[in-house]
Amino acid sequence: MITTQINNKSVLGLWLFLMPSKLFPITSEEKKWVKMLTPKRGLLYHFSRGCLRHAMSSMTGLGPLDIPLKAYPGKPPLLAEGWGHISMSHCSDALLIGWSSAKIGVDIERMDRKFQAHKLSKRFFTQNENYEIENLTPSKAQELVLKRWVVKEAAIKWQSGKIANNINQWIWQNKSSFAYHKKLGHKVKVYEQNHDRWIYAIALDGNSITRKPIICLN
Repeated sequence: MITTQINNKSVLGLWLFLMPSKLFPITSEEKKWVKMLTPKRGLLYHFSRGCLRHAMSSMTGLGPLDIPLKAYPGKPPLLAEGWGHISMSHCSDALLIGWSSAKIGVDIERMDRKFQAHKLSKRFFTQNENYEIENLTPSKAQELVLKRWVVKEAAIKWQSGKIANNINQWIWQNKSSFAYHKKLGHKVKVYEQNHDRWIYAIALDGNSITRKPIICLN
């Protein structure tokens, strides 16, 4: 994990938490939110916000409950001004948290997730992206479509946008270091990696000078 001053654009923290796992402390306000959610959503909310506070505490030295965090259910978590930006993503058995001094988006999926690659690609991706998987074997098509999905979703989280309106607007060529938004002209730097049984992607400002990020396991 790379750490410097919070106001330096090279700051990046990246943490992976296994699910289920221990619950870390959350604030009294966050506990009230837990009680208002369904048991499943409440557990995920407590787990994710507690992990976020734990990670930020390890990074800054502040107590977990002293981290200036606004984390309403169903909305992206926000840090106080000057504290940088947070993005979170979870799949069935893991939670990924990214922190950066500049805008950031992260996404994670299991590599063995089952879906119909060609059907999903035709529904959400561009014609050129569909052409790219036409002659691939089923396993290679599945791999590329999943990779493209996590990259695009990370970019959408960086954008603070909605998947339905933006999934086919973000363009990413396989193995490229950048993704582009056709309509809005956004450009993000992309890191796409595998770790154990997961694939994950990170989207940062296009002019970011951050080196290839290293994931911290918890």
